[in-house]
Parts: sequence; structure tokens; C-alpha cells
Amino acid sequence: MFRTCTLALAMAFCSGVSLADDAAPAAASPEPAATESVNEPIGPVTSDAVLEMMKSLEDFMAQQPQDVPKGEPLVLDARKAVELATTQNAKVLVAEDDVEAAHAKIGQARSRILPQVTVSSTQTWTEFNERDQNFLQELIYGGSLGGGGLGGIGGGGLGGGLGGGGGLGGGGGSNQIPGSRVARFVLGRVVTELLDIDSLYERPDDFRTDKLTINQVIFAGGQIKAAIRASKYLAESQEFQQEATLAQLEYDAKEAYYTAAASQALVRVAEESVRTFERQLNDTKQMFDVGMVSNFEVLRAETELGSRKSSLVQARNGQRLAFANLCRVVGVPQDTPLTLDTKFDYVPNTQDLDALVAYAYEHRPEILALKKGIDAGKEDVKRVRGQYLPQVAGNIQWQNVDNGGLTQPDGWTFSIGGQWDVATGGRRKYERIESKARLSSLEHQLNDLEALVELDVKAAQIQIQDAMARVASERGTRELAKEGLRLAELRFQEGAGTQTETLDAELALTSADTALVQALRDFAVANGSLERAIGKSWVRDEGQTGEAAATPPAGNE
Repeated sequence: MFRTCTLALAMAFCSGVSLADDAAPAAASPEPAATESVNEPIGPVTSDAVLEMMKSLEDFMAQQPQDVPKGEPLVLDARKAVELATTQNAKVLVAEDDVEAAHAKIGQARSRILPQVTVSSTQTWTEFNERDQNFLQELIYGGSLGGGGLGGIGGGGLGGGLGGGGGLGGGGGSNQIPGSRVARFVLGRVVTELLDIDSLYERPDDFRTDKLTINQVIFAGGQIKAAIRASKYLAESQEFQQEATLAQLEYDAKEAYYTAAASQALVRVAEESVRTFERQLNDTKQMFDVGMVSNFEVLRAETELGSRKSSLVQARNGQRLAFANLCRVVGVPQDTPLTLDTKFDYVPNTQDLDALVAYAYEHRPEILALKKGIDAGKEDVKRVRGQYLPQVAGNIQWQNVDNGGLTQPDGWTFSIGGQWDVATGGRRKYERIESKARLSSLEHQLNDLEALVELDVKAAQIQIQDAMARVASERGTRELAKEGLRLAELRFQEGAGTQTETLDAELALTSADTALVQALRDFAVANGSLERAIGKSWVRDEGQTGEAAATPPAGNE
């Protein structure tokens, strides 16, 4: 960063000089005073000017606001980070809610096999229109049927036989036989009292109905039981999906933790590089004072020191981002101070690929979840087949009608009925085809998932092998770079070597340290990727020996 800024400023100064030279003939078009002052010719850029610009940049960076951690520092190792991520991350709560919803569907399916009880109460008010007597009242008391009605039997019918009455109609005989009106009245009152005709045909305008109904499915062709079993399998599948979510969070926590630890190590490498180049600059200045080197060597050392400081700023910014991401994954506030207790353990992995794949088929939560989904699909096929069978249900009803009269009976009613759908227009046939197709799709998805799991295991193993090779190589390179720097410094101090040799040796050591840290980080992350690929978890497998992956790093370095 410092090198880039210095280069940009130097280019700006050079371009200013060039513009001043080219603009001299065009003095007839004066520019504003501020612009003329900028375009005034300046002298050559000296080493002191460059150093002054670098010092200004350092002061500017020092004045920028820094993140101030709040609260007590949180000490983390890899296992602690995994535990926090699998308990505090928001994705954990989402997975728990999904499992709870899946278990609720079991109760919904089971509710269909239990009695369904309904209680109701209805208040009814009716306003009737005024009408004439009904037919039965007219027949009893006399009316439009010839004036006799039943009374005509005594007055019109029998009387008609003696005096020419009107038979059932009563005709006018009732008006001719003395006492016929009295007989008609007496007979009508007797029939009314015996049959309670008035109360039978009484029409209340205000009444309340209370009702209790109990419905119970007796036989449904096995549809309900199949739906219950399917919902149980789906709930178990959701639980395995929850484990898959936790496994992904565990891997994210490992990756974030090792990335943060690597960024911290890279900051230490950059700081050590700055100290080394500061020491080199001091040695160069001392040799310049005694006339052993020229000012060029001093300028070169100062330039390289500025570049190393720029790399240090980049490393610190990378550390800030890595720590912020780690806070997000483990579910703590972004301003939480973190202290990492880390050691990159290098344990070579020699697991057999076939054994790892077989272990993954038995323990990978995605595979187990899909297998439970297949079981649920089989139960759905049984549910559809149950639609071809008859259904039987029972009903119990109690009703009470206040002020209802004989037209609204009270009491208990018991009934049982059956229904058999003989033809449904092909609906059941196509539902069966759909259910079987979904089941076949799940089985094909399982085959594809197993292939992907095998690829994940193989890719993780390749990443581990690659990281192992890089770790071994960078360790050797680092030892060579340390020895090369020692010899270069010794030669330079004795006057037998050049400053370029020393600077190159220091850069080689810094590069070797950086590459080694990256290789160790990649090795740790690759182990986490393998554990995730085979379905191994630090949380679920608490207390078990690591038979399929490296032991999680612990300790301090």
C-alpha cells in the first residue's frame, strides 16, 4: 500500500514537471492563480522527499479510527468455536423451528383417527305472515268444503240420508238438521283434545337449538395410518436435515477459525519482516556513515521498509475481516474481542478412500434424510391405494330445542354409515401414478447424492494430500531461507556481500513463512472438509476417537 501510494505521488510530481514544460508557450491564456501555483516547475524528487511523503502517509494511517473492542476478551480454540456456532448461530434456531413444524404434522395426521366433537347453539327468530286456518282445522271445525267437514258426517252425511244431506261434504244438510252445529262443535273439540292438534301445529316465532355432534372414523382403507407413518418419516428426515445444517455450521466455524488464526500468524510474519528490514536499514545507515556503501543502498533499504509496512497494513486489515467473520459464525457481536488459542497440528492423513466412502454412506446426514424421505414416499403410495377401499364412520348427535314444539324433536341420535367411491373419473389412478413417480424421483436423487458424497470425500482427501505436500515443502524452504538470510547478513557485515543479496534473502524468508502459514491453514481446513464429507462431527461424536479424520487442533503456538 505504501509502495503504491509513493509510486502514485512520484508519478504525480513527474507529470507536474512535464506539464509545466509543455505549458510554457501557451502563457497567453492565463489560468487561475491556484492552478498556476500547482503547475509551477519543481525540482527533482529526492530521497528525502520520498521519505517525507512516506512519513506523511504513516501519520495519516495512524490518525484513522480503529476498532475498539468492548468487554472481556473471548478465548477461543477450534472446538470452542464449533460449540458456539452450533448453539448460538441463527441457522440453528431456524433448523429447530423446522423440526418442530415437522413434528406438528404428525399430530395433524393423527387427529383424523380421533373423535371429532362439535358443539353448536343457534337462536332462531321468525316473523310469520297472517293466513287462514290450515286444512286440518277447516276439516274439523268446518269451512270451505261444503260447510260440513267431519261435523258433516253427523249432520250432513247421516242427516243427508234422512233429509237429503250432503254426505262427507255435509252440504246444506247441516243447516237443515236441528242440532247439527252443536254436534259438529262437540266432535271437533273431542278430536282436538285427543290429538293435541293445536300444539302439534303451533308455530313458534322464537326458539333456540343446542346441538352436540360426535363423528368417528371407523375404517378409511388404511389412509390415515399411512399418513401418520409418512409424517413420522418426514419428521425424522427433518431431524437429519437439522444435523446437516449443524454439520455445515461446524465446517464454517472451523474454516472461519483457521482463517482467523492464519491471518493472525500472517500479521506476526509481517511484523517480523518490518523489524528485520528496520534492522537492515540501521545497518545500512551505519555502513553509509563509514563510507562502506553509497546513498543508493540506504534509499533501497528505506523503500523496502516502506513496502513491508504496507504489507503489514494489509495483513492487519485481513485479520480484522477474518475476526469479524469468525464473530458472525459463532454468533457473538462484531465488537467482541477475541483471543485465539491455536496450534496447527500437522498429522499426516493415510485413510483409505473406500473405507471413507463407506463410512460416509452410513453417517452423512443428507443421505440419511433422503432415505427417510423415501420411506415417507412409500407410505404415500399406500395412502393413495387406500382410496380404492370403502370408508365407514359413526355419528352420535344430541339435540335440544327450547320452545320448539313437536316439530323439533329433542334427544340422542345414533347413526353409522359407509361410503365407497366406485368411480372418480380416473383421479385415484393418476394420484397413484404421481405418488409412484415421486418415489422413483427420490430414489434417483439418492443415487446422485451418493455420487456427490463420494466426490466430496475424494476432493477433501486430495486437498489434504496437496496441503501435506505443501507443508513438507514449505518447512524445508523456510529452513533454507533462514540459513540463507544468516549467511547473507554475515557476508554483508564483512563487506563480502551486497545489500541486494541480504534483501533478497529477507524476502525469501518472509515468503516462506507466509506460504507455510497458508499451507497449514489449508491442511486444517481440508481436514474439516473431510470430516464434513464423511458425516463426522466434533459435537455429535463427543468422546469418540477420531477414526476417520485428524484430531482437532488444540493448544497454543
